[in-house]
Formats: sequence, C-alpha cells, structure tokens
Amino acid sequence: MRLMKYLVVTLIILLPGPNACYHQNTSRAVIKVDCTKSTILKNIPGSPNITTVTSHCKDYQFDPDSLKMALDIFVQEYADQFVTSKIAVREMLKNLKIEVSAIPRTVHAAYGINGKYLKGNIPVAGLALSKNHIWVEVKTSQIWSSALVHELIHIIIWRKNIVHGDPDHEGKEFSGWTKEHTKLIERINKILLDTET
Repeated sequence: MRLMKYLVVTLIILLPGPNACYHQNTSRAVIKVDCTKSTILKNIPGSPNITTVTSHCKDYQFDPDSLKMALDIFVQEYADQFVTSKIAVREMLKNLKIEVSAIPRTVHAAYGINGKYLKGNIPVAGLALSKNHIWVEVKTSQIWSSALVHELIHIIIWRKNIVHGDPDHEGKEFSGWTKEHTKLIERINKILLDTET
C-alpha cells in the first residue's frame, strides 16, 4: 500500500500541470559536442549574454535553442511567481555561464533542500560555483530532468544577497530560499517536461 501511495505521489509530481502553455516540442534537448570538431562555448540566442560550455572536450551540453526555451520559461514563471518584471529577471541572469557535463561530481559537504547539513562524498546534480557560473549534470536527453532550474534560483538569490546563494535552501542558517522557490522549481520542471515530450 505504501509503494502504491509513493507511485501515485511521484506520478502527480511528474505530470505537467493543466496551465502549462508552452508547446514547443523538442525531441532532444541535449547534444554531444567535441572540441576538436567545433567550439564547446556557445552563446544562447536572444539571452542577456548567457553562455553554455561543456566541462570536457568530448561531452554533452544543452542544445542552445532548447536552453533558450527553458530560460524563457524560467524567466516568465519566476516573474509571475514573485510579481516582478521579466526584464528584471533577465537582468539577474545576465552574463551567466552554464557549464554542463554528463560526468557526475561529488562534494565533501552540502545541504539538502530542507537545510540538513550532509558530510562525506555527496553526489550533486548541480552547483552554483559563483554568482556568475553554474554547473549542471546532464542526466537524460531532456533539460527538465537536470538541476538547471534549481541552480538558476541559487543565482538569482546570490545576486540579490551579494554574498551567498542560500546554500541551505529552506534551512535557517542562510536567507533567501523559501518554500515558494521549491514549488516554482517543481512547476517549471513540469512545464519543461510537457514541452520536451
């Protein structure tokens, strides 16, 4: 019975909401790149000077057009959630470098979404490395399954707070992250799931 409840809750979380109005279907939002054949640093078209790059010469990264669509969705949803302008949200993402790789990373310490401090070799799906640089692991051929949206939230908080991106999320040690941010991530990822299938 517990397993059935878990599966139902999981399905509800993963299914796109009825208000998802973005309908650009992309079959493959992740592309393989090779620095010996083409540049691995790509500008995202129509973005405020956002670039994407791979961690390694032969690696995977988000397709620039698919990443632009994901960023546009993020900007719209963030602006709606926190009652601000899309221009202000775009400005908070200006000059961001999005590093992508299929090769996982670990850190020696991290915080869970609830603020719990974790020690050891902690596997991470994304990192806000500075207020201008995030790293995101490619897990599937679609952006929604990555930590992109989560890391974009850290960047906006970091640029507002100046000194940190609220590493403990909903914890009490750092400020900035709220339950609304966590809900926003879930909502945007549902919309991305809808557009990428």
